[in-house]
Amino acid sequence: MPTLFSPPAVTPVRLARPPVLESWDATGHPSQQRLRAHLDSVTALVGPAAAADATRLALALDVGLGDHIVLTRGGHDLDNYLFPLARTFGAGRFDAVFARKRHAASSTIAIGPAAPADPGRAAMPPLLSVRTSVSATSPAWKETIHQACRAAQPEPYPDGPLHLVLCFRLSARRNWSTLWKPAIDALGPLLGIPDPGRPYRPADDRIVDLALHRNVDDSLNHDVVMTIWCRPVPPPGVEPVRGGGPDVHTEGDSVRSN
Repeated sequence: MPTLFSPPAVTPVRLARPPVLESWDATGHPSQQRLRAHLDSVTALVGPAAAADATRLALALDVGLGDHIVLTRGGHDLDNYLFPLARTFGAGRFDAVFARKRHAASSTIAIGPAAPADPGRAAMPPLLSVRTSVSATSPAWKETIHQACRAAQPEPYPDGPLHLVLCFRLSARRNWSTLWKPAIDALGPLLGIPDPGRPYRPADDRIVDLALHRNVDDSLNHDVVMTIWCRPVPPPGVEPVRGGGPDVHTEGDSVRSN
């Protein structure tokens, strides 16, 4: 079984402003300016926890959104909140990153040492494991993952919020954060594909609880082994279905999807 990690066992810090999604606009675009201001603010808040010499870290981001926002639609993709933080602090310093979104008045971040999860919380069998041997920038990389998902889950999960855990086993030389988005883009057989003509545009905003783990194995060279757990998130007051994936947060994981 892959090694999974617990969220950092430190007190979260409240963010001064709401988290900002990754931007692909030109440097001077207002979205880039908002992102830079957000990253500067977070860097000032976390202070010594993200010192340049710290490694083997875990990061947990809790995204608070207004009650008028539908959590499972609208493009609030959790990996797009996490990626600019990984770029800022250095993705290679993290063994695990976590994010969730919920209706709340504020957002928090925590950075601390990574520690393996309690075996009782992490021992749930995965949905599937797939090894890729081609470049992650090639269409074949996504296709390999896509087909493995379809074989393991012929129909997507019913509508509603999802809890997703991905573990990447790969060489320390790989920038694992660059794999997050293409990997999730390939999960259409699990998440659902709103437009069949665009199979790599899945309904990934359904993911309201996301955990990304890294296991270093330099013997893999350029290959990547990805292990996947996924399960529906139950409504408030309902216990989660056991066996659908390891727990990644210490608090209750129920959520309203509207």
